[in-house]
Amino acid sequence: MDIEIYKEAVSNADLAFANENYENARIWYDKALAEAPNDEYALSKAGTALVTLGKFEDAFTYFQRAVDANPENGDNVFNLANAYFFSGDIPKAIENYTAAEMLECSDDVKARIYYQLALMCTIKQDYKSALINYQKYEDADTTGEAALDTELIADKVNIYIQLEDFDNAIKYTLRWLNLAPSELRCYIIYFNLLMATNSFEKASKVLDDAMKFAVTNETEKYAVDLSRANWYVSAAGSSVDPGDFNDKAYELMNELILSEYGSADEKNELVLTLGELCISMGKVDEAIELMKVLTEAPEETPAEPAAAPVDAPVDPAEIDAMMSQDIASMEARIASGEISEDIGENAPVNFDENGQPVRDYPEGLFDSEDGFTVPQLKGIDFEKLSEEDAAAEAARQAEFRARVNFLLLTCYASKEDYEKTIEYARRIKDTPDNVYYSFFGRYSEAFAMMQLSKKGQGFTKEEAERKYAEEIAFFRGEMLKANENSAYALVFRTRMYAEQGKYSKAEELAELMADSDRESLMKYIQDCRAELEKA
Repeated sequence: MDIEIYKEAVSNADLAFANENYENARIWYDKALAEAPNDEYALSKAGTALVTLGKFEDAFTYFQRAVDANPENGDNVFNLANAYFFSGDIPKAIENYTAAEMLECSDDVKARIYYQLALMCTIKQDYKSALINYQKYEDADTTGEAALDTELIADKVNIYIQLEDFDNAIKYTLRWLNLAPSELRCYIIYFNLLMATNSFEKASKVLDDAMKFAVTNETEKYAVDLSRANWYVSAAGSSVDPGDFNDKAYELMNELILSEYGSADEKNELVLTLGELCISMGKVDEAIELMKVLTEAPEETPAEPAAAPVDAPVDPAEIDAMMSQDIASMEARIASGEISEDIGENAPVNFDENGQPVRDYPEGLFDSEDGFTVPQLKGIDFEKLSEEDAAAEAARQAEFRARVNFLLLTCYASKEDYEKTIEYARRIKDTPDNVYYSFFGRYSEAFAMMQLSKKGQGFTKEEAERKYAEEIAFFRGEMLKANENSAYALVFRTRMYAEQGKYSKAEELAELMADSDRESLMKYIQDCRAELEKA
C-alpha cells in the first residue's frame, strides 16, 4: 500500500463529503480502497455517501465489505442496518440492528441502536416498545445529549398522545418547551393538549406566551389567531366564558377568512368551522351560505325517485315481534359480559331543545406539524401526485365533503326543509368511513319522509312506515353485532320507536344506555308523548 496516496485520497474524500459532494467523495474513497481494500473507514464512508445519494444497492456492497473485514465490529453492522432502514427494508434493518447490539460497539453507536429501534417500533405502532427503547437510548447515552434532544422529546410527546396518556404528553411537552421556548410548534401542541383536557385558562396563557416568545412574523401570528378562534369556540359556555365567546369567535374567524395569510386548506377548515358556529348561534341561513363557498362545483349525485319503494320492505308487525327477543338477548349479553353494561356511553349524540340530534366533531389533537390537515375541494393536480398520494388526497377530499354535507343536513333539518333534508341524508348515508354519518343519514331520511307524508307531500303514510320498518330492522341488526357501532344503532332505533308512538319499546331500549344518554333519550320519548297529546 502506498500510504501517501491513501492519505491524500481519504483527505480529498472527506473534504468532498463535508461539502456534500457525495459522488466525488465516493470516487476518492474508491482510490483509497484501491490501496487498502479492507479499510473499514473508507468502506463505511463510501457506503454512507451512496445512501445519501439513494444508491442503496451499491451502499449495501460497501457496508457488507466492512462487515466482512471485521465481523466483530458492531459499528459496521449498525451502518449496514441503517442502509436497510433508509432503503425501507425494515425487517432487514431490525435483523442487523439486533445483530449489532450483540457485538462490541462504540458508546455512540450502542446508544443509537436503541434510538433506531424506537423509531421502528413507532412506525409499526408498537408505542410501548418504542418508549422502552427510547429509555434504553437515554440510559446508554454517555454524553447527556439524549436528554436535550428536542426531536426525541417531540417523538415521545406524539407517542403519549397516541396512547392517550395526556399527563405524560403534557409533562414532556413542558420539557420540550423549556428547551425550545422560541419554537411555535411546541406551543401549538401544548395548547392542543390543554384543550383536550379542558384546561381553558392554561391554554389561553399558552397562546399569550406564544405571541410573546415565539411569533416572529404575520404567518405565525395567523397560526396563533387560528388557535385562539378555536379556543373561543371550545370555551364558549364554560366557567371562563363571560358570555361573549361565541361572538368573539365569530368576529375573529371572519377576519381570518379574509386575511391574506393562511393556506387554502386552513381557509376551507375555517369556513366549515364558522358554519358550525353559525348553527350554534342560530344563524342557520348564514351557515348554508358559507357552505356554498365550499361547494361551488358540487359532486353530481344521482337523484333517487322521490317515491321509490324501499329495497327490502319489512312488515312492522314482524319488527314488533322481534322486540321482546332483542331486549332479552341484549340483557343476557350484558349480564354475561359479552356486551359492556355501559353500551352507548361513548356515543357522542346530544339533542337540542327541539329534540334534534346535535353532533360534536372532536378533531385529533393535531394532524400535521402546524395542527391543520384539511383537503381543498379543488385546485389539486392529481396527475402530479403519486398513486398513493393521489388516493390519500381523494380520501381527504371525500372526508371533507362528507363534513360539509353533514352540516348542510343539520341546517335543513333544523329549518324543517324536509326535501333538502332527504337530499343531503342520501348523500351521507353511504359515507364509507364514518359510521355515525351513515347511520344519521339513514335515520334522517326516514324521519323526513315521515314528516312529508304527514303533510301529504311526496310520500304516503304506508311508504314512510315501510321506510321506518326497514331502518329499524337495519339498526336492530347493527345492535346485535355487539361492536362499536351498536351504541349509535341503539340511539337511532330508540328514537324511531318513540317517533312511531311505541313508547314502552323505546323506554326498554333506552334503559340499556349509559346514564347521560339514557336521560337524553327518555326526555325525547317524553317530548314525543307530549307532541302526540297536543295533536
